[in-house]
Amino acid sequence: MRILAAAALAAGLVLPSLAATGAPAAAADRPTVTPLPANLEAIRATEATALYGSPGIRPLEERRTALVTMGDSEISGEGVGNYVPGTHQDGNWCDRSFDQAVFRTGIASDTQFNLACSGATPWNLIAGGPTQWNELNQGDNLAIKARNTRIKLIWVVVGANGDGTIQFGPVATDCAIKRVFFQGACYPTYTDVWTTKVDGSRAAVEDALRAIRATMTGAGYLAADYDLVLQSYPSPASPDVEDNPDFPGWYSGGCLLYLADQAFARNKAVPLFERGLRQAAANTGTRYLDASRLFHGHEVCTDNTSVRGLFIEVGIWNENAARQSFHPNARGHGMFAECMTAFVNSGLPQATCVDPASTGHGTLVGGLLEFKQLRNAGTGKCVDGKGYDSRNGTAQQSYTCHGGRNQGFWYDPARQSLHSELSHDRCLDVTGGSLTANTTVNIFNCTGGANQKWVFAGSQLKPAGNTALCLAFDSPLLATPRLRLATCGSSTRQQWSFESRNFPNPVGYGHDDFIGDRVY
Repeated sequence: MRILAAAALAAGLVLPSLAATGAPAAAADRPTVTPLPANLEAIRATEATALYGSPGIRPLEERRTALVTMGDSEISGEGVGNYVPGTHQDGNWCDRSFDQAVFRTGIASDTQFNLACSGATPWNLIAGGPTQWNELNQGDNLAIKARNTRIKLIWVVVGANGDGTIQFGPVATDCAIKRVFFQGACYPTYTDVWTTKVDGSRAAVEDALRAIRATMTGAGYLAADYDLVLQSYPSPASPDVEDNPDFPGWYSGGCLLYLADQAFARNKAVPLFERGLRQAAANTGTRYLDASRLFHGHEVCTDNTSVRGLFIEVGIWNENAARQSFHPNARGHGMFAECMTAFVNSGLPQATCVDPASTGHGTLVGGLLEFKQLRNAGTGKCVDGKGYDSRNGTAQQSYTCHGGRNQGFWYDPARQSLHSELSHDRCLDVTGGSLTANTTVNIFNCTGGANQKWVFAGSQLKPAGNTALCLAFDSPLLATPRLRLATCGSSTRQQWSFESRNFPNPVGYGHDDFIGDRVY
């Protein structure tokens, strides 16, 4: 996702059956290698000579093994720094970093190729398609690398650029411009057309994934010879930035987006985009890694940020001065590498990577997370984050069930924590750590502490550190009862159903209902 920040210069599902990578097939079982066009064959021969001392195509089992990344600036390394010479200058702004994720995995390989380039569209990954700068088309480059090495992994992050897609770069640029010049929030321009944009991204990504498969078949590979993985994009922004006890300031930290626009990004834009990418993977039989929640708690201006904020590079006097803004930094790429290593080694068709306790490290969870509602037997209503907020200390109250993200929770059985769907960095939390009756229960920054550990006991939900207490809604005389701890008993206000949701029009995906009451 490329950001053109000209203004900043003034101040940037169910999967079908998937083939698992297994033992190499016999050469006779593989497709015939298709000859490359003359210009690409010349490049291939030169690269083969550099690798092996001769230009011929070796049998697959005799080649060096390789990992490949393809896509746009989200995976190229833009925002990290330490760029490969010739990729961060006039004539080539691919912004490939030596500290990019593919070079930092724990996946055994002889070599790694980062083919990704800032600004790439899905069509730049299709062999024979459009090129960027002075670069080969990424699909053509893959065709060369696939004939000279034994590719084990093709790691794809794409879909944010191109006509008819979400066009994250222009959107983010517009939002930054409006904040820098105090022109008002940008989300009204995009919120009502976002689902259409997401569908455009989905369709284009499907085309790219199918083309990558065709490229590998043309290079003589079976699907079982390699892993093809599509990864989703983490949210770079959060409306909760002021919860950071070391908040760096709007300008120093580079979090120059209106809070309402940051709410749009985290609460609506990125989740809907993730759904589109998930569907693209499902429709093409591609392994899928959901990283959309990975940077929760590590967005621009939050704790231990994994994203570079609005950044102006000294000495560049055009829109490229700010192109590194709002991209994963070195820490973010380290988290990508942790996640992909665990995912590839797991063999799972789908998984989610999150940071469940503010550690700054990615943790793999098998499958896709289902956020459920906590419905109370006594009130018939759901636990609801007051005002659609996720700031520290937000009250959890009784409210009509509506399917919104402020009513969604995911239970982590390993850590016994209940995470808010709004942010994986907000957990159900006993206020002040006091495991005593009548203590309020809110959401707070996830720490893994004892006051954030819960156990289900039949229809009751108890703090793990004191199972004589139960989660309950307080007095029915209150207009909106809120969560507290109570001595366990037979009251229906202590009885809960942790249940799946299927609302046709859930709250939080309309024109502006994703903006919390504490957002200003």
